[in-house]
Amino acid sequence: TPLPAGYRLHHPDPGTAAAVQAVLDAAESADSGEPRRHMTVVATQWEDPECRIERDWWVVAAPGGEIVGVAWLWPELASEVVADHYVHPGHRGLGLGEVLLDTIESRVSELPPRGADGAPRQLVVWSEDADAARRRSLERRGFTAGRQYFEMALDLREAPPAPPWPAGVEGRPFRGGVDDRRVHEVDVAAFAEHFLFKADSFETWRLWHLDAPNADPTLWRLAWDGDRLVGFVMAVTSDEGALISSLAVLKPWRGRGIGRALLGAAFAVLRERGETVVRLYVDAANVTDAVDVYEAAGMHVARRFDVMQKPLA
Repeated sequence: TPLPAGYRLHHPDPGTAAAVQAVLDAAESADSGEPRRHMTVVATQWEDPECRIERDWWVVAAPGGEIVGVAWLWPELASEVVADHYVHPGHRGLGLGEVLLDTIESRVSELPPRGADGAPRQLVVWSEDADAARRRSLERRGFTAGRQYFEMALDLREAPPAPPWPAGVEGRPFRGGVDDRRVHEVDVAAFAEHFLFKADSFETWRLWHLDAPNADPTLWRLAWDGDRLVGFVMAVTSDEGALISSLAVLKPWRGRGIGRALLGAAFAVLRERGETVVRLYVDAANVTDAVDVYEAAGMHVARRFDVMQKPLA
């Protein structure tokens, strides 16, 4: 697919993270129908030691030099290569999305089609179910819908009272410098069965959860069974609302209401901070039946995203 006259495709410069973020935020605002920030924090992504912007990220610059498109992929997952692409709403309809998809697929053709275990690898791209043009573009390229992800939301002004903690379990705030490694260990253990799971080192986990510019561990709540940390909830805030970025309960403690209690505790602290809406993203086929937990806590499905997959081979 050719670029329109005057547009240029290239790898981003390290100093352009804010400009790239602006494209994602503009696209998210257009797609959601309200001012929003994209859940991807580009500055944090680029600090990840496995991120190679000179190889696996691309931007499209308009004739005036403004960045108006972005694409990236993560080639390091065992069985999946996760990619995404966005075009600024002011520059849609020019074929830039097709150029970015061409670029992603060209890079993917250089990667091993099978994982170390011999299993075929998949290229994974998200497509909001309301975006018919993106869906058609991916289907023409041989992508098929696999599972779904939901964006779920709750109006905090109408949130129900926080449910009680199960007997023997206590909710406590996060203690910086004390609980860090325990939370990391629970994070790795609780998500080991999940789709697209990848165990991060403590240093990488810290980058994403404690050192990121939007991190606020004062919003976290931890679930303790005696001296054993058994779960946690993490939240972040922005001018456009709050986000539950992670909720985890260790497998032996599931089914006892700990997840709902953690959510209720998070909702309460967010209301205290003046937040009026909270959202989260969840795999609809989550092995822990998380969607049921969120619906029981009063949340509803606001948007749906198809996981579009295509074999690398």
